[in-house]
Amino acid sequence: MRKSSIKSQNISNSNRYELLKFEKQVSGCAVTKNSNMGYIRWGSRNDYPNLLLNLYANSPTHAACIHFEVQSIVGGGIDYEQMQLDGSQLQPNYQQTWNQVLRALATDYALYGSYALQVIKNKDNKTFSFWPMPLDKVRWSEYDEDGQITSYWISRDWSVTGKYPPFEIDAFDMLEDWETIEKGQPYLYVYRPYNPLQTYYTSPAYIAALKAIQSEIEYLNFDLKSTVNSFVPAGMLVLNEVETDEQRQAIIDNIQKMFTGSENSNSLMISFRSNIEQNKPEFIPFQTSSDKFNLFDSANVRNINRILAAHQIPNASLVGMPDMVGSGFASEADKLEVAYNLYNQLVGNYNRDCVINTLNAALKMNGIDTEIILKPISFLNDDKQVKTDVPEAEQQNNVEEQKTGRKEE
Repeated sequence: MRKSSIKSQNISNSNRYELLKFEKQVSGCAVTKNSNMGYIRWGSRNDYPNLLLNLYANSPTHAACIHFEVQSIVGGGIDYEQMQLDGSQLQPNYQQTWNQVLRALATDYALYGSYALQVIKNKDNKTFSFWPMPLDKVRWSEYDEDGQITSYWISRDWSVTGKYPPFEIDAFDMLEDWETIEKGQPYLYVYRPYNPLQTYYTSPAYIAALKAIQSEIEYLNFDLKSTVNSFVPAGMLVLNEVETDEQRQAIIDNIQKMFTGSENSNSLMISFRSNIEQNKPEFIPFQTSSDKFNLFDSANVRNINRILAAHQIPNASLVGMPDMVGSGFASEADKLEVAYNLYNQLVGNYNRDCVINTLNAALKMNGIDTEIILKPISFLNDDKQVKTDVPEAEQQNNVEEQKTGRKEE
């Protein structure tokens, strides 16, 4: 049997057959493995966060959903006026503002379902500096005998640890007695929500849509290649045999310059006769069908809907996509406002609290007991926004007046 398979392989090679190898898909949950360095590898190749970043960079629908989730957490930014504080005096570190730290943590939380914050006690031995640490640079240590993670590992680039060796940093719990930590020594706080799927690392909320995200990316690649190659060959041009490979290649190069490329209407498939009969060159047109393109289009629409569902976004218009479904709302702003309120009830308020609670703890460490207040997002025009300092019944009456343009006597 072994000799037969070897012979078959030689025949395939002689006929110029090639074996197509498909890239491995991004798995739903990252495989975690111990390392001889003391940290837990995030993914079989320790590159799972990079795979998630690649999906974010190449899927327009997924990227739009991530941007929407981040903006829903950040809102209109921190409202220092409502907090009765001076924002210029509340720097988390000497380079960034609290709004910048808030957006960084919100972005990592939307991408990975977790985030990291580096904490350093300042020279005055009383206040603290806070630096957002990109989560793709962080790896977990093993649990100790009490089931606690006491340290983390950080590398600038985990794909080249020889150039950027990982270093260990002590874990920090913002709920513990933080007054006893050493001055000038960095600690790392990592928000780790409960995850039944994994022992160490978290999974993003959109984990169920990973296949749909990858399918959309593949469709975009197919669409690009189809456009660059003028979609399909228009036909096959059969020429008489030439004497040398150089002449053959010269003819092919000339025809490619004249007929192929996205700027031309069609492309050609070229073939040379192997006999020496004096036949005239002929053109054989191909009959093409748009069925497969329609099939891909409908499949990609399903992918987009699955991505939106995994992010729990009730309306595509919230992420800047057209909404093909009709509604009974008087205006697009009313529809978006209702959809956004529904999103907040489902997931937005929870995501916001997961980030804001950490920042509130950071302010408390610096002696500020005031909790962070964010400016809300509204899709209504300024003259249609409902006041929040009036009773609920009066708010409803105001809304009805704005819609009808009249006031009941």
